[in-house]
Amino acid sequence: MNALTQKVFSEIDELSDKYLNILIDICNIESKSDDKEGVNKVGAYLASLAEELGYKIRKREFEKAGDVYSFAYNPNGKKGQISLSGHMDTVFENGSFGYPPVKIDGEYLTGPGVQDCKGGIAIFLLVMEALKKCNYDERCVKLILQSDEEVSSSLSERGTIDFIVEEAKGSVAFLNGEGHSDGHITVARKGIIKKKIKIKGKACHAGACTSGISAIKEAAHKIIELEKDNDATGITFNCGMINGGIGINTVPEECEVYLEYRFKTCKQQKQAEDRLNRIVNTSYVEGTQSILEEISTRAPMERTEGNEWLAKVLNDISIECGFGELKPTEVSGGADAAYATLAGIPTVDSLGTEGAYCHTTNERALISSIPKMAKLVASTIINFPD
Repeated sequence: MNALTQKVFSEIDELSDKYLNILIDICNIESKSDDKEGVNKVGAYLASLAEELGYKIRKREFEKAGDVYSFAYNPNGKKGQISLSGHMDTVFENGSFGYPPVKIDGEYLTGPGVQDCKGGIAIFLLVMEALKKCNYDERCVKLILQSDEEVSSSLSERGTIDFIVEEAKGSVAFLNGEGHSDGHITVARKGIIKKKIKIKGKACHAGACTSGISAIKEAAHKIIELEKDNDATGITFNCGMINGGIGINTVPEECEVYLEYRFKTCKQQKQAEDRLNRIVNTSYVEGTQSILEEISTRAPMERTEGNEWLAKVLNDISIECGFGELKPTEVSGGADAAYATLAGIPTVDSLGTEGAYCHTTNERALISSIPKMAKLVASTIINFPD
């Protein structure tokens, strides 16, 4: 380990309590994706910190989504930029964790976003201040903050994705701050598309049901056809919610099916869309009509050579630092790392806090993982191969 890396590690140890408290602060600011005010409070808090530290700040505002930011340390670095990224929004309704939302439970923090994904934001900010204190000046290190990741950037009409890609353009690496467990890092994620099928039939009294056309019956046929060939390693359909009918003594005239499908590659996406369109356009119950509406879309993070290479760089550094082996993993959940991959930037995800139970009211993060992951990321930046 070289002298600069050792010095940065010492600074991380000195700063860890500060950034633990920062993580507690931003997680105590509740910020469900559609709570623009809450998300903006998180952003303003972080922007104030970035201003104090002298980072170059860029901000973009949206009508429905929260503001997004980038904070650049050493923007004129001569070597290629390394981009860090995380999202400020969560999935939780206000009050889900009680008050205050964040609590210390032995070795763990519990609260909204401690693992997904405010923990990663705190880690990356810790890295940047430690590098600054040690006068690191080789590369620009930029933190890019998203505001509607949990709803696939639908509130901003994908404007937040455009911001990420624009700010990361030309980077030699993109590190995303989602949480992780058991030494796993993510090199591939499935894409996710959510849609609604609106089905129209013909209503009548249940006593004369043979004269009606049941929209719910048609929905049942479509659901069975969509889900019957699910493949956990490839394409999956899940019809998670239906609305239909006005009473049990009436043949239902209308039904809505809310569904999502997941896929590993853009090729599989096309296959899934073809299948969905075929099933939507088929009337299993004669006389029904169906239309398809899009709710949100998220691209897949494909397993590229660049992602594999970056994972090896991280793994070699992790072993050298004594943190153990990192396991490159493919996961079914989506994330914004997909768009950096699509832009051709080597990308690895799950470099945030170690923990468990994200998207539940038991979400927790291991406190000791904050300095550990900060050291892994900092060492990667310092020792990144040219």
